[in-house]
Amino acid sequence: MTIRSTLTFIAISCFISAAINIMPRETSVQAQVPAPIGKKAPPSTYTSFSTAGIKLIKPDGFEVAEKFDGFQQASTQSSVIVMTIPGPFVEVTKGFTPGELKSQGMKLRSKQNVSIDGNKGILINLHQAAYGTKFIKWVFAFGNETETKIITATFPQSKAAKLSTILKSVLLTAKNDVTSPTAGSDVDFNISPSNKLKFTRSMNRAVMYTKDGEIPAKSPEDPLFIVAPSLSEATIVDKKEFANRRLAQTKSIKINSITSTNPITIDGFDGYEIVADAKDIASDTPITIYQVMLFDDSSYILIQGLVGTKVVNEYLPEFKAMAESFKKKRK
Repeated sequence: MTIRSTLTFIAISCFISAAINIMPRETSVQAQVPAPIGKKAPPSTYTSFSTAGIKLIKPDGFEVAEKFDGFQQASTQSSVIVMTIPGPFVEVTKGFTPGELKSQGMKLRSKQNVSIDGNKGILINLHQAAYGTKFIKWVFAFGNETETKIITATFPQSKAAKLSTILKSVLLTAKNDVTSPTAGSDVDFNISPSNKLKFTRSMNRAVMYTKDGEIPAKSPEDPLFIVAPSLSEATIVDKKEFANRRLAQTKSIKINSITSTNPITIDGFDGYEIVADAKDIASDTPITIYQVMLFDDSSYILIQGLVGTKVVNEYLPEFKAMAESFKKKRK
């Protein structure tokens, strides 16, 4: 079974984005794992992220994040992000190679096999520069033949002495959470359904739709529709340039040409609508990408629809209608 390249990109992109862009205000850090590795922690010490199917121990000094599933410590620009990828562990983790990670601006420092909670897993250590700061990442991935769970701890290299061992230990407290959440309960927006695209699942505050409601897609030509709010704050000066740059970062998809770029306003959010001709690199299949990026102060909402160019006339109107139905849940 081969996972559609775009979905693999989503998995890799989400843990790359763990370097949260928050105010770099220095304070003393006192973070400890409530229970040491190798000892069973009582259930009450675990924090559940039911939509990701993961629970783990929260490190002292961190708080449960509002914009993503996981923990954050704003004062040290540190975070722990959890997510689940619909796809076999072996296939999803094929991208965790020195060459692949280097292409994403990361350097692989170590990699080891770890089994946890009855599943095969790997633990890797990465270095990455972002926002003018050197970061260290511990990434723990485990799973089975149907899904892969990824937990990423990110912290500045300058805080490694205090945080590296602790956050590595936090990752290894991970357990499967068998709670059955309501579909889409973790997202703060609504999308009107399509008769031709079925809700597949939510993934770290993002939602996906496919032709038959299943992942992975059976063919690179099959439609895939994604709505994904940004996990972190971002300083965006040129919004049009930012939207075009984000389109070009769609891994394993080569953009051949942009056929249209137009300003758009949806639910009071301004942004840009882009349609581009591309191809899936792995299969050389012609692909059309429909992208809408909406901006909200220091964050954004990414909406993407991908489909084989042969059937684009059937699905492009569906992509547009679903994008235009986007509505933020307001308290």
